[in-house]
Amino acid sequence: MVPKVDKNKCEGIGACAESCPTDVIDIEADENGDLKSVIARPDDCVECGNCVDACPTEAITLD
Repeated sequence: MVPKVDKNKCEGIGACAESCPTDVIDIEADENGDLKSVIARPDDCVECGNCVDACPTEAITLD
């Protein structure tokens, strides 16, 4: 399973990135300049679910 980010729900808070033990998630500006979570290193994901639990907007799922 790899984390998926719903860009419509993501507010770029960064709680997911901070909670990730393997530094899989980056926070980057999208084409509108809004901060969003990006799964930058999916192969490093250990499927712990910390990012899902940390996201207050429920923008991340493990699929």
